[in-house]
Amino acid sequence: MCASAFAAQSNLPGEEKTRMRKLVIALSALAALVADQHAVQAQTCKVCAEQRAACMKNYAGPACKTEYQMCLKSCKK
Repeated sequence: MCASAFAAQSNLPGEEKTRMRKLVIALSALAALVADQHAVQAQTCKVCAEQRAACMKNYAGPACKTEYQMCLKSCKK
């Protein structure tokens, strides 16, 4: 909502204001959880690159490529 639309709703009864506040708090918490999940996913996918680099030091490229692809597939879920 824009500020003017929110200001226009300031004439709501007390019960409605309380509902609006609870809704805003719930949506804010949900947005924080989604943002946190995205950060965790990015870190998980970074681990895939690190594992691939370690694998390439000891094994042939095709084996490491397959493992890397499986890791990326699981981290993007």
